[in-house]
Amino acid sequence: MKMGGGAPFFVDILCCMTHSGKENFVYLPEGWGFMGIGLIGALLAALLCTGYTHPPEIRDLQEISQDHLFFAKQQEKAFARLDPDLQKRADAFHNKMFFSPWHQSNSRFTLEEIEREFAKYGKNPGYGRNGKKHPQSWIKKLNANARLQDYPAVGYPAITIQNTDLRVLPTAEAHLSLPVNCPLPFDNMQNSGAAAGTPLYVSQVTKDKKWALVETHYALGWIPVRHMARVDGDFIKLWESAPYASIIRDKTPVYDDKGKLLFKTPLGSFFPKISEDSQTITILIAAADSQGQALPQKIVLAREAAVNKPLPLTPTNMAWLAKEMMGEPYGWGGLDRKRDCSSLLMDLFAPFGIWLPRNSGHQAKRTGRYVDLSTLSPREKEKAILTQGLPYFTLLWLKGHIMLYIGEQAGRAVVFHNFWKVKTVDLQGRKGRRIVGRAVITTLNPGQELRPEGDPGEILPAIQGMTILWPPPTSVNFPPSGK
Repeated sequence: MKMGGGAPFFVDILCCMTHSGKENFVYLPEGWGFMGIGLIGALLAALLCTGYTHPPEIRDLQEISQDHLFFAKQQEKAFARLDPDLQKRADAFHNKMFFSPWHQSNSRFTLEEIEREFAKYGKNPGYGRNGKKHPQSWIKKLNANARLQDYPAVGYPAITIQNTDLRVLPTAEAHLSLPVNCPLPFDNMQNSGAAAGTPLYVSQVTKDKKWALVETHYALGWIPVRHMARVDGDFIKLWESAPYASIIRDKTPVYDDKGKLLFKTPLGSFFPKISEDSQTITILIAAADSQGQALPQKIVLAREAAVNKPLPLTPTNMAWLAKEMMGEPYGWGGLDRKRDCSSLLMDLFAPFGIWLPRNSGHQAKRTGRYVDLSTLSPREKEKAILTQGLPYFTLLWLKGHIMLYIGEQAGRAVVFHNFWKVKTVDLQGRKGRRIVGRAVITTLNPGQELRPEGDPGEILPAIQGMTILWPPPTSVNFPPSGK
């Protein structure tokens, strides 16, 4: 077994926070106790401060094509059979789900669900990004500011006017389970991200008027009040009746008429379209007046940054969008405006008008046709995927992670996903981790060269099922929820 060089990693995260729960970040090797945490922290700090370089790439990234066009073009005939009329109906459903918070008459979440998060972190306040332990008073102050005894104190529609984070509690401070996690891109307080232009239902505002508890079509969280504006009936009618332009250039900068950068909008966002020509496309974004009320603002984008929604389902279009997301650093719960496994897929399919929820388990079981693979052996699972899966329209799900099956290379199933690490086992049987930490194309056994021959890895044996997304979802029989 060929082993790569580099220092060991003690981080044991498969992929992503999936809204329904979070896990501790660091697991110590056998024989290490809690006293070893300080030594690990010192080791990590030394590595970061002495110019430590990453170990070599896993073999999949060297031997498996990282070109989506290579795989998508193989599916030319399959794409040609996709019904454009069905795509239009799917797009109408996508829009309906996206704007659903504006048509809520009350919150989708109970007081007990909101209180549960405060109670959970009240028992373990954890550590801040500076490595210092939060005092018990930290959670008590957050709880008092949330004034949950009045929940829901408000109930009105709004819209994000800039990119923001959906926080588990009304704070921008991080919650880390252990101080050694401080240099790592994780935060228990991060539930998800919300791009500018996301419809909201507001159910609570903190006592200091700085935070609002909001619901998007896919998740719940606290955001700064200054990141949103209240919408009225006229605004909603304007936003819901226009044709739309979908962003296809990731992190497209949006400037006002004076050249000031307002925000960078991610691929998958869409906005009302006003006009277009060969060079530009004019859209509406939401701004806020002095009273916090939303008002439309015209913005001009370069023509290559956006297309009419829905984008036609062709191999070239699918490959181009997926290529835009290749190599993006992993962002747990959308932390630092990055994507995890489920947000990668949600945003990839949005320009095509195909709706996916935010939670990986919901994506698998609440969208297309779910095929249970849990009772099969690893070899049988891969065979079923190769014979039954529809490349670029098949999700592969294991608890806590989701991937997009895109085809095969050398007889192996190949997937596109954003994930954190692979497991390693050296010749002495010592376990470690090799960090990948970005969106890549791999087999279902990435890093197999870093483990004993025949070791199936962590992904393939754990796959529970696959979900065929064509025909795409055009209805839903459950309330949209981020829980």
